[in-house]
Amino acid sequence: MKKLLAAGVAGLAVLAGCGNPDTENMDTPGRTLAAAPRSGPALVALGGTAKGPALVDGLGRALYLFAGDGARRSSCDGDCARMWPPYLTDGRPVAGAGVPGGRVGSVERAGGFQATYAGHPLYRFVKDRFPGDANGHGLHDFGDRWYLVGLDGRRVQR
Repeated sequence: MKKLLAAGVAGLAVLAGCGNPDTENMDTPGRTLAAAPRSGPALVALGGTAKGPALVDGLGRALYLFAGDGARRSSCDGDCARMWPPYLTDGRPVAGAGVPGGRVGSVERAGGFQATYAGHPLYRFVKDRFPGDANGHGLHDFGDRWYLVGLDGRRVQR
């Protein structure tokens, strides 16, 4: 019985370590979206958010633009990138259904390439825990405002 119990506990410990880091609790110290491994091109799709239709990643999490960024240039790094993880990509990002492929691209940044839409570098927000959350929309953080991105490439006005 002790061996069976020990095997069960060991099995649970293994399973606990096998979660997908891209979907785990993003507020856990040391576990941010920025640290999540990339495995292929980023997907930029149109999805539903708490503020209405906006761009989302492949798992339905909201994508944001930072008003403080320059054209095709990210100005968010360090603490900013820990709170607003850049949407990184391996290879050219892919446009989801209904998203114009000509607006999807990438820019080089320290640590790799970041997906862009209509020239805006794209980010996620660590306080968005579930698909459709839009907790970062309209926040003033790290010197400027953060907005959801509409299909037209502009900030969502809600």
